[in-house]
Amino acid sequence: MQEVKVGRPQHGTAGRPRPHWLGGDSTFWLGLVALLFLAAELTPSLLRMPLGADEIGYIAQLSIHHSGVQLPPVHGQGVGLLAAPVTLLTTSLVAIRVWMAVLSAVGLFLGMLCWRGLRPAWVLALAGFILGSLAITQNSGVQIYPDWWAAVGLLVLTGLFLQAVNGRMRAKTVLPLIAVVSFFIILLRPQNIVFVMGPAILAVLLVPGWRKPKVLGAMAVGAAAGAVEWIAEAYAWYGGLGSRIHLANQEPPTTHGFSLYFSFPLQVKVLSGPWYCTSSAACPGWNVPGETLWFIALLALAVLGLCVAWRREARASAVLTAASAVWGVACYSFLVPFGAPRYILPSLALLAILAADGIGWLVTEWRWQTAGVMLACAFLLIGVVSQRFVLSREISYQTSTRPFQAKADKLIKSGVRPPCVVSSPYVAYYVGCTGPWSGESVQELLARTPGGVAAWRELHDLPVKSLKVYIRK
Repeated sequence: MQEVKVGRPQHGTAGRPRPHWLGGDSTFWLGLVALLFLAAELTPSLLRMPLGADEIGYIAQLSIHHSGVQLPPVHGQGVGLLAAPVTLLTTSLVAIRVWMAVLSAVGLFLGMLCWRGLRPAWVLALAGFILGSLAITQNSGVQIYPDWWAAVGLLVLTGLFLQAVNGRMRAKTVLPLIAVVSFFIILLRPQNIVFVMGPAILAVLLVPGWRKPKVLGAMAVGAAAGAVEWIAEAYAWYGGLGSRIHLANQEPPTTHGFSLYFSFPLQVKVLSGPWYCTSSAACPGWNVPGETLWFIALLALAVLGLCVAWRREARASAVLTAASAVWGVACYSFLVPFGAPRYILPSLALLAILAADGIGWLVTEWRWQTAGVMLACAFLLIGVVSQRFVLSREISYQTSTRPFQAKADKLIKSGVRPPCVVSSPYVAYYVGCTGPWSGESVQELLARTPGGVAAWRELHDLPVKSLKVYIRK
């Protein structure tokens, strides 16, 4: 199956060819979109946003600020390692946010670059613009969360996979790259082998023209290396593989019971906030319901892009892209009982590719080309403005619900010093104490320490009544 580009070839004006670096297939446009994305992230409100609960878990063991907080056993070290060059040097919040913003812009550029040749660069730039304009992308890009990086990993893996199976890149170049990105995806979260890599693995097994053992082998080598790293951590910090798996099963969502759910309506609802809901009852109402209409338009453009690619015989990449996007949404809709738009960022990243295909057809080949240009501009402009409104609301909400450092300061002023255990690991991080991860009780944590529960005593009459604090006897 050979791929052809989606969209009309771009030519300069007759007699005056357009400079190559401004041509429709120039990487200049990918770089420009990455810079615009970086500029959008470097806004004061994003740079001052306090560290979130999961962020603290990811950096606790890779921070210059010493604490006894451990990485929750179900998670991976990948995103913490990305932040480590800064977190191991400074606790400056702005420095951390700027570093992650720069990395995110580079990631967006590389993610789209891997599709070069499968789409004209200007179409890929449109996809990058759509993805980068999303409120959840800008929010996740400056934070130490694995979901945005899973989206980047999926973009890179899918692009490289298509390059490899269609013979567009030399094997000695593309196969090591596939192995590296597969390792990175598993390093973020071991379950990503299903949630993120599943469609590519199935494609190389089921599509006759794509049955290339070396491509599957490259993915297997990378995934195995990521799994080995996770297993090595299990023996270093969690008492062995069996113990880590047991502890991981105590964390959400497995604490709700391993079964099928149907959280798709909740996944749709939270796109416009609030960005984390354990159930519809926990998040009554519908924030910015009009924003749902914009996402419906995004989906419509993606369907149009799929149809356009199908007619142009670029159906192979379009079908894999659509299937991977649907796969990601389905996994979270049926296996996770709560909603968070950052979970489906990988799916949104691939939908952006298809939506850009649809826009490319509207502005170059639709018989009502002027109307197509106007519709495309309206869609992009409304998206940029409305998504910034959603982002502003959510930044305010997240800032107000992350009082971890303020609570820690009160405990420190009360005389709490290490060695100590605090019932909130996020407050414990700032005090320098140990704290339980999600799904673990304080008593279970105390039992794992030298001397067990009997070696600790609880402090009372503290200024933060919602927390339990223990110190050594």
